[in-house]
Amino acid sequence: MSPILVPFLSPADPAFDFARLSAAMKARGFLICPGKLTVVESFRIGCIGRIDPEMRSRVGLAVKESLQEMGVRSAAPAPEALAQRMPL
Repeated sequence: MSPILVPFLSPADPAFDFARLSAAMKARGFLICPGKLTVVESFRIGCIGRIDPEMRSRVGLAVKESLQEMGVRSAAPAPEALAQRMPL
C-alpha cells in the first residue's frame, strides 16, 4: 500500500511561489495540489496508478527544473516548518 498523495514542505526560498510551481509542473505534464491539511506551507504530489522508477525520475526532474526556472536556490523548508513536521 502507498499513500494517494505525498506531502512536501514548501521551500523557504523567497523565490518559491506555489502557483508558479504548479504552472511549471503542469507544462511538464504533472499536476500538483496545494497542501490543505498541514499546519505549515506544503504541496502534494499524487501517486495513483502505475508509478515505476522511470516515472519517479521524471517527476523529480520536473520539480528540479521547475524550481530552477523560478530561481529557487534551495528547496529546504523553513526551520519552523521542520519543527512542525511531527504533527503532520
